[in-house]
Amino acid sequence: MTRKGIVFSVIGLVVILLVVFVFTQRKIGQLPSANNVTDFPPYEEVLRNWPNFRGPGSNGHAINANPPLNCNVEDGNNILWKTEIPKPGMNSPVVWDDKLFLTGADESSRQIYCFDTNTGNILWEHDVVNIPGSPSEKDIPEVMEDTTLAAPTMITDGRYAAAIFATGDLVCVNMQGKRVWAKNLGIPDNTYGYASSLISYENLLFVQYDQKSNSKLFAFDISSGNPAWQVTRTEISWSSPILIDNNGRMELILTNCESVDSYDPETGQLLWHVKCLSGEVASSAAYANGIVFVGNEYSIASAIDISNHSTEPKIIWQWDEILPNASSLLANDDYLIIPSSYGIVDCLNVKNGEVFWEHEFDDGFYSSPILVNDRVYIIELSGVMRVFKMDQKFELLGTSALGERIYATPAFVGGRIYIRGMKNLFCIGQKE
Repeated sequence: MTRKGIVFSVIGLVVILLVVFVFTQRKIGQLPSANNVTDFPPYEEVLRNWPNFRGPGSNGHAINANPPLNCNVEDGNNILWKTEIPKPGMNSPVVWDDKLFLTGADESSRQIYCFDTNTGNILWEHDVVNIPGSPSEKDIPEVMEDTTLAAPTMITDGRYAAAIFATGDLVCVNMQGKRVWAKNLGIPDNTYGYASSLISYENLLFVQYDQKSNSKLFAFDISSGNPAWQVTRTEISWSSPILIDNNGRMELILTNCESVDSYDPETGQLLWHVKCLSGEVASSAAYANGIVFVGNEYSIASAIDISNHSTEPKIIWQWDEILPNASSLLANDDYLIIPSSYGIVDCLNVKNGEVFWEHEFDDGFYSSPILVNDRVYIIELSGVMRVFKMDQKFELLGTSALGERIYATPAFVGGRIYIRGMKNLFCIGQKE
């Protein structure tokens, strides 16, 4: 073979190897996206953080947390810092590494805030302005005081942070607060104000847009804002989606005032549909060991067996007692916790719905309970945090008064709890 032939042969071999390498990497999802940012974080990284409402998957489980049982605002015990929040909102904190995100809004403006988790200082603010289709100040929708214009909780994946408001404005920024994209989805026709929190899976951002008419479930590419898919829904709700791994099948589960629906998060395909709800649904579902649990005030609680992919879901038991208005259910393999706006908490057997215990606290709950190992943390509307055992016998482990009303659900990362009150953001952790 001539020297020229050898050169061309070597070049050809290199090209072939490059093609094989690129194809292989695309197949296993390791190539960076066009904007040179990893498409999505590994699951281990997600579990170390608090990316959305009620934690990873929005199921109310704090996987890698070990916070203190008590704190005291008056003497500063286990209060690492306390920071005033500029604008009102009912959304809950989301956390990634040393950054915490919240939104706030009033009739004049809407904002995204990024706080330093080490100091409580505001690192930056992003003004939600200049979005085509966004309503003018005179067209801002009316909302209840208990909802506000900033009720939905944000998401973050450590690359981006996205927020949505009752105006229909959906905004994505990077971790430095620079806008990546924004759009208006139309002012939601919603009696009390839009409240469904965002959730994401890999490179997709999901928006549950349930309203009086023209309800939708949207999926957007989080890095570009381009639509991935959307499906039409039929009923109104104020609840938020959860994302579960059901025996190897990922499912995006939504509730509305009539039914529970499961979708394939990658395609939007409807996987199953169960009619079992009524009333004004604001509570999110809970999931454990192949069973979905749903329930809300003026309806009934249902345990739905979805463990067998080849058969239709089956309601295995129902319970018709005091149920939540806004707070969500919480489950593990043995117990189901049902909080209510009347201050009553019930603990049920997940297998048959029998009541293990019932306890009445001093005030009701809008904030959702969070499971940390074998402990449940929940905050009353009056701002009193309660900690009790996830067990068949009630055992109170801690009580802490934060001194202001609390509607939001706390975030748990490592040894810390981040709590949004009506005026202030609290960081609770063991002082050295």
